[in-house]
Amino acid sequence: MSLVEDVAGWAFRLRSTDVPADVLGLCRAQRAAVLGGVAGSAGDAATRRVVDAVSSWAEPGPAPLVGTRQRVAVENAVYAAAAGSIALDFDDYVSFGHTGHSAVLVPALLAAETGSTGEQQLVAQVVANEVEARLGGACLIGPLNGQLWSFIHSAGGALAAGLLLGLPEEQLAHALAISLYQAPRPTVPGFMAPDSKLLTASEPAVMGLRAARLAAAGVTGPLDALDHAQGFFGAFSYAPVRRLLSGLGEGWAIKTLCVKPYPGCAYVDTTLDALLTLDVSSAADVDRVVVDASMLTCEMDKWSAEYADRDVTPVTVNFSVRWNVAIALLAGEVTPRQVSAEWLTVNRDALAALAGRVELRHDWELTRASAEAFGGLLPPGALAGAAGLRQLRRGLGRVRGDHPSIVGGLADLRGVGAMLRGGRAGWASVGGRRFWAPDALDRFRMTFPARVSVHLRDGRSLEARADVPRGGAGHGVEGPTTVANAKLSAWGPALWGDDGTKAVADAIATDDAALFALLGQP
Repeated sequence: MSLVEDVAGWAFRLRSTDVPADVLGLCRAQRAAVLGGVAGSAGDAATRRVVDAVSSWAEPGPAPLVGTRQRVAVENAVYAAAAGSIALDFDDYVSFGHTGHSAVLVPALLAAETGSTGEQQLVAQVVANEVEARLGGACLIGPLNGQLWSFIHSAGGALAAGLLLGLPEEQLAHALAISLYQAPRPTVPGFMAPDSKLLTASEPAVMGLRAARLAAAGVTGPLDALDHAQGFFGAFSYAPVRRLLSGLGEGWAIKTLCVKPYPGCAYVDTTLDALLTLDVSSAADVDRVVVDASMLTCEMDKWSAEYADRDVTPVTVNFSVRWNVAIALLAGEVTPRQVSAEWLTVNRDALAALAGRVELRHDWELTRASAEAFGGLLPPGALAGAAGLRQLRRGLGRVRGDHPSIVGGLADLRGVGAMLRGGRAGWASVGGRRFWAPDALDRFRMTFPARVSVHLRDGRSLEARADVPRGGAGHGVEGPTTVANAKLSAWGPALWGDDGTKAVADAIATDDAALFALLGQP
């Protein structure tokens, strides 16, 4: 049996009684997070442009075009909502994927057509999350990363839609196979600056829905897509880790759920968490700011510099430590109110002056802390065994060629090797040689450490550090459920008013089958 058939078979047989209560609870929190993010983007100019375009071509149907009074075909509703979900990077993510755009929206909106129960929608969401996270992880060593693993939305969308459409097991496997046949491969310039970034999940999520409809009609796909040397992984990974597609139904990837408290890349969150705890009375009092962060944060910032320094927009500032620090200093917060074209334009000069006084530095101790946190999910022995040590080394070399700044200017990969060796002792205690070990997932903390030092003009210095972002897995005070509910409560009224937002929250809490009916304009 092929890997595609294995995955589809698990999805087909899964029942809500097989899913732990805490996993279902996190999926409900993810629903609140996604819909809060969609509402938070309601005032975004690029989001409005996408919604206007969809409105112009959309055929009448049963699903709400979110934020309007229009009812459209499900594909069109998913397309527009996914654009709003990703617009300000005000989203959620699990380890190895930003799954919510498709995992939440495809079943919630397709239910308008299928009449699926709330329980069926939730199971489809669980399936999409688990498979998408694993597919992204299997491509960890490859040309794409993070949100650019957009192919996960095609696969997750196909499985979620197939389940709600009632596909038999064999046809569900073909839906997944079709979704992987010509999976999307986005490119960096389209993601880092223009409106096209908003389409990152929209296009593939709809591809997945169409794949399920094709399979329902008897269309077949390559069931060996994940096994063949010239199949999916040949295009998307330098060293495929197929075993990361294991553990379905044993370890639950949704336990790594993180909900962003700010609109922007996840690697900025701990910098803002630390900065906003400091007593800085006025941006005018700041002489300079030094941010020490891990390799992941520094790599993201280097990617963004080419775009953020050229044109300050809600898309370009999302990935810049300097510009986010400047926004926080000037406004005292970072919310959709500031991450808007109008606000950024009005305050551009003041922001640029502040951004010019921010220094970002790489700190190996912080990189090691981040790497060790992921050790339970990616035990070195299991990683080398699954990918093959020689292929793993070659793959890392190709990643270094794609992203030269990822090794912090080192002459070769020896520094990364030392980091990995240094983390082995700690990793072995929480992960052993198994991917998705339940004990490792229970202990997991999403760690992106940052240390912020603010040097004031009067000679004083203020310093704070944050390791696990607010809303992140393992945050002891404000975990993902707390931040998700706060996000929906704060931004839902922009689309649905106070009463409508409460109705949406109640529908999520009770697994109301008609959640979709509440998402249009009242």
